[in-house]
Amino acid sequence: MDFANEAGEIRAFKRVIERGFVYRGLKPVYWCFDCGSSLAEFEIEYADKKSDTLDVAFLCAQPDKLAKAFGLTNLNKEAFAVIWTTTAWTIPANQALNLNPELRYALVDTEQGLYMCAESLVDKCLERWQLSGQVVATCKGQALDLIMFHHPLSHVDAGYQRVAPVYLADYATADDGTGIVHSSPAYGVDDFNACVAHGLKYDDILNPVQGNGTYAEDFPLFGGLHIWKAIPVVLDALRNAGRLLSTVTITHSYPHCWRHKTPVIYRAAAQWFVRMDDGV
Repeated sequence: MDFANEAGEIRAFKRVIERGFVYRGLKPVYWCFDCGSSLAEFEIEYADKKSDTLDVAFLCAQPDKLAKAFGLTNLNKEAFAVIWTTTAWTIPANQALNLNPELRYALVDTEQGLYMCAESLVDKCLERWQLSGQVVATCKGQALDLIMFHHPLSHVDAGYQRVAPVYLADYATADDGTGIVHSSPAYGVDDFNACVAHGLKYDDILNPVQGNGTYAEDFPLFGGLHIWKAIPVVLDALRNAGRLLSTVTITHSYPHCWRHKTPVIYRAAAQWFVRMDDGV
């Protein structure tokens, strides 16, 4: 705490800034609504939490490209990529889909349309969706890179008329779900890294959840709702839109705030960083 030492630290930090190592960026961090702030890793403890799983269908915006990827001349029905998640509240902020480049994906013909999921999960998915179907074609995930899919609520509200491109990512696996991960970059570290690596700018990342846990007032369909209370509303919206294939309630281990014992989320927050990987 010696004044001369403190002054020396400030002068050293000034040189770091002048050399361009300090910058303002964005990063998803653990966020507690009760604290109203971010949490460090050591401030997180895990406890059981009930969550609603959901399988959601994203309509393909480029059916010709999808047909070509699967080695077909055309598609005779609407085609959908189906994701599985336990965080319904993140669906409104979706901006991409992640597939594993080395996994094989199947296009399954059902009475409701063509559904895409990991080939090894077809039987489990059909059982969960309570549908019967036949695989019409398969391909590796790498063939599906950058194909566009509509947001599942795009035909419900103009605020969701955007597309989600496929970004290849190794963390998409066929261990469970559908083998396709929906990406809301403001609310997941892997999502954030994959989208930024593919050129998504910080200013274009959708981050409607406020520090107190509510969606921004002007956010389409769900504005002003707290995310935990919004979950059944999101499920109803997807169901009414014809995009919800399945939902069940599960109990799983989930991060909680060590002070308030309440669930936390990942939330993108603006922060200052010191660059360590570039020479200036």
